[in-house]
Amino acid sequence: MLIDPVVERLHKQREEYMERFQYDFDAIIRDIKAREAAYPTPLLEPPPASPSNTTVRRTRFTRR
Repeated sequence: MLIDPVVERLHKQREEYMERFQYDFDAIIRDIKAREAAYPTPLLEPPPASPSNTTVRRTRFTRR
């Protein structure tokens, strides 16, 4: 089986993070929310709104 070092590192970091809070999910959520509040802007921008026109013309596989 192939071992991916990036995935292994991610698993190790996740385990260390959870150990830091003794696997208390409420404490983990509080920490995540506090970290999110520390940033003035969202880390990810929301995707652009889809077009309101729902009658999008199909161009693929249409008969001419």
